Amino acid sequence: FPVYNLDQTNFREAQPERMQKLINRFKVPEIRDTQGMYAHSALDNMVAQQTWLCPIQADRKEKGAYYSPSRDMVVLPMKAQFNTGTTPEEVYRNGMEFYSTMLHEMAHSTMTPERLNREAGSKFGDPKYAKEELVAELTAAMISHSMGFDTSVTDNSAAYLDSWITVLKQEPKFIVSVMADVNKASEMILDRVDAQRLALGEQPYLAKNDPWVPPLEDEICPFKNASIVKTRSGDFAIRASYNGVDLGMKPIERSTARMYFQLTDEREKHAFLGSTIRKHYGSEIAGIDRKASKSLSIA
Repeated sequence: FPVYNLDQTNFREAQPERMQKLINRFKVPEIRDTQGMYAHSALDNMVAQQTWLCPIQADRKEKGAYYSPSRDMVVLPMKAQFNTGTTPEEVYRNGMEFYSTMLHEMAHSTMTPERLNREAGSKFGDPKYAKEELVAELTAAMISHSMGFDTSVTDNSAAYLDSWITVLKQEPKFIVSVMADVNKASEMILDRVDAQRLALGEQPYLAKNDPWVPPLEDEICPFKNASIVKTRSGDFAIRASYNGVDLGMKPIERSTARMYFQLTDEREKHAFLGSTIRKHYGSEIAGIDRKASKSLSIA
């Protein structure tokens, strides 16, 4: 059928009410400020200082986010463009959406030959293109988990990835290397983010970047029988014993459990588990230490 732009017709004059409804339906929302949106100081600092592997442009109004291989540049809409929520909770999550989008494009920028050397398809929708999208979105989702983003933000990744799974099934061999590429891209990004967190006096995400975490082989861990388990109700809990005292079992957030099970480096899992135990059993551990100290004094 012949297709015409409405401006090439007299629709505006003949049907003014219907024309106004169309205008209202597709009206671009007015750009608001970033007040109330989630903020991530390390990522903000990375953009401000331009310390990522390539430039990140995030200060201009854009129709979408993308990584340009020819310019080796990540281009993002302004953070305020993501502010579309109608409640304080939605506005807060909109900030997380901005950073999740940033992480997706940063993951794409790790594919160049001098970085992680991933081969991206040149044609939209082919298996190689699908694999690269899968790597970028899973990387963004994994890092978002480690940053504690709202689950509704990371769950959006599932809907995005559905469209690429069918294409990828044409070339099952790509699936084998997807998680290896995701782990490499995630580590490359988190290494840079951790550098910013350390500069800001914040604790790094990766145990290897934490100057206060001793190497695994040199650490004398006071926690025994430590584990994260799934309960009968479907929730998650943590348990451990400390210096011979059973600490019992305490519920933990699902996002914390998912992050733990996604870690593949044993040293990082060990450190993550230890920090989680200290977070949930701080008062119990302090009490055990006080009793031990009194016993030593009496002796």
